Amino acid sequence: MRYMRIIIFMLLTSLIIGCNSSQKDRVDSEIIVRIGSDAITKDELNDDLNRLSLKQKSIYTSSPEKLSEFLQTRINEKVLYKEAEKRGIQNREDIQENIDNYRKKLVTKTLGKEILQELDISQDEIKEYFDQNTKDYERVDISKIAVRLDANAENPKESALARAELISKRASQGESFEELAMEFSDDVVTKKKGGKVGFISRGRFPSEIESDVFSLKEGEVTKPFEVDGGYLIIKANREADLPPYNQIERTIRSKLINERLLDYINSLREEWEVQVYEDRLEEMSKSESK
Repeated sequence: MRYMRIIIFMLLTSLIIGCNSSQKDRVDSEIIVRIGSDAITKDELNDDLNRLSLKQKSIYTSSPEKLSEFLQTRINEKVLYKEAEKRGIQNREDIQENIDNYRKKLVTKTLGKEILQELDISQDEIKEYFDQNTKDYERVDISKIAVRLDANAENPKESALARAELISKRASQGESFEELAMEFSDDVVTKKKGGKVGFISRGRFPSEIESDVFSLKEGEVTKPFEVDGGYLIIKANREADLPPYNQIERTIRSKLINERLLDYINSLREEWEVQVYEDRLEEMSKSESK
């Protein structure tokens, strides 16, 4: 009986040793690099790759050479960090201050993400806002000719206006706006494209100009508008219309979320009794500017 117990004990011992050895082998097989007592495992390297943008990740996983390049970077980071620890840099006051600042920013950013997830905007709210503000989302496809003031002219303003009126008249009478732009426009960017600007939204021009531009029929040309430094002549390549609704929807959703977020932050400012001493801020600004 005693002999049997010894045999059973030996069998159990060999099984335990075998299991431990097998587990150790599996752990070792996961290690890609050893750095002293530290290691980089396959899982850690995968986690690092997953933190990259999709574009960066696709580059580093495109070949063994690129993956090795990424690994070398991680090794260098680890080696430098271990050397920094050996020098005690992690305990320096300036490092601790930076860590604390980063922690505050990370916590605030995380809260912001959670708040944004809570600020749900329904399709009905978006549609209601759109119906009430449809005009704000209009766009118009335009071309333009710019006539700048000539500082060398005897009367720069009168000279530029006369030139702009002549160009506008020729365009309105049927001459090619594109050819006139390439010949006469002082806007070097659009001149090469025959005056083509593309779609503009409301708010691009002062209200008195905007109302005329957005009321143009397709192919119509405006009389010269006075702007800073000269005059503008606008042609509507198409009548004003609306962008695709899904594009407007994204814009409205973003606007409404930002408004709600600002309301929430303002409520927090009231809750925490925020006070701004404008006079002290002004004093600080003056002293900094000296």
